[in-house]
Amino acid sequence: MTPALRFLGAGAALSLVLLAFVVFGRDTDSHLDRYRSGGGDRPSVGGYILKDSTSTQHAAMGCDSWNGTRTMGSGPVSSWEFDVRRDGDNHGLSETQCLAAFPKLFGDVDRVAERRVGGGRGLITFREVDEAARGGADGDGDGLVRAAVVGGELYIIDYGPMPYTFSRGKATLHSLNRALAAYADRRNLPDIEFVLSTDDFSNRESPIWSYSKRAGDEDVWLMPDFGYWAWPEVKIGSYKEIRRRIAAVDDGDGNGDGSNLNPGLRFQDKKKQLAWRGSVATNPDLRGGLLKASRGKSWASIREINWDDDADVRANLLPMEEYCRYMFLAHTEGRSFSGRGKYLLNCRSVVISHELVWLEAHHGALIASGPEANYVEVARDFSDLERKIEHLIDNPETAERIADNAVRTFRDRYLTPAAESCYWRYLIRKYAASCEFEPVLYEVRRGERVARGVHFESWVLGS
Repeated sequence: MTPALRFLGAGAALSLVLLAFVVFGRDTDSHLDRYRSGGGDRPSVGGYILKDSTSTQHAAMGCDSWNGTRTMGSGPVSSWEFDVRRDGDNHGLSETQCLAAFPKLFGDVDRVAERRVGGGRGLITFREVDEAARGGADGDGDGLVRAAVVGGELYIIDYGPMPYTFSRGKATLHSLNRALAAYADRRNLPDIEFVLSTDDFSNRESPIWSYSKRAGDEDVWLMPDFGYWAWPEVKIGSYKEIRRRIAAVDDGDGNGDGSNLNPGLRFQDKKKQLAWRGSVATNPDLRGGLLKASRGKSWASIREINWDDDADVRANLLPMEEYCRYMFLAHTEGRSFSGRGKYLLNCRSVVISHELVWLEAHHGALIASGPEANYVEVARDFSDLERKIEHLIDNPETAERIADNAVRTFRDRYLTPAAESCYWRYLIRKYAASCEFEPVLYEVRRGERVARGVHFESWVLGS
């Protein structure tokens, strides 16, 4: 790995000189190191440098290095509109395109950043990140990944024990690295150091990236979950592949030559039942309430799965795309969020969810009422479930409109691979604007030059 903080064209030589002074000129164990940049002093301590006010302000701008009138392809960017057939799998959309295509995607990131930058909490310090990486008060560090993005490249600094989430961490890092690798302007992304949790949620009081959060978790930064890469533990592979299989159920899988052997399933021909399969043990009160409210009902296809019993799994597991053959799909939280939610929202079916406590990255696009409704919300104890199901069965046009809205909002926009990569880069920019420091990849300990991170492409191969 190069010791350079980043390559900035003509400024590369100056960066190398400054970094050499930081790395070789001081023992960073003393936490008293300083190096001169421009005309002012900027302290450099073990593993980071403090930003000056100019770089902090620039990071806070969070904008492309060009304006919205720059041309791209056949016309100006200002006339560009998102087309899922052309752009849905494009991981490299520009920032301007991302903001135009997914305006509802970034609200929670903005709120967390505003509380940090403008809400009196102060910028994120290296000490806070260091404490988060050490596991906070309990100090176990299980399920935590400490990483950095420097010059648009991903580096792994530490990867904690993961007895239960071993695939999640790597899937998440693969997704993040893909969002970086596909981006033409990656070298101009800000440098950051962060900690992410591979558990379902985080109760830590330090800044941490997590798959889900409650509205009051002020220092938790939502990130896309591992399923955007793959989820092998529940027999779900590549996200792009499961999206293809889901679309085939609803829309058919013809070859474009008229030989469409599977024309797709019309909404009104779907099973008029509410489908759900899963473990009740992860949330007995909530999921048990669903079982109780649906027991013995003709409109219910609800099955509990015991994941420790192979025979039970074989008998009751429903392949994810098969959910799309049902008109109604139940979404329930477990320990926190339920990873199946985004798959269900890819179906042309009506997702029925209780009032949600745990937020996910795409939840800003959920609409529960009105002509643009894209799901149906019921009471958290499911006390009004039967009434709302029967209303939808009696009003099939309303049900179909909600299902079509879900496809238009989620499958064709906010849950596309393109949206996921846009979210990662937006998170990087806003998080960077909320930090008072930038990471360095080398430090000196007791006279020895020591790397602080391993480039992801080497790390993932175990080298």
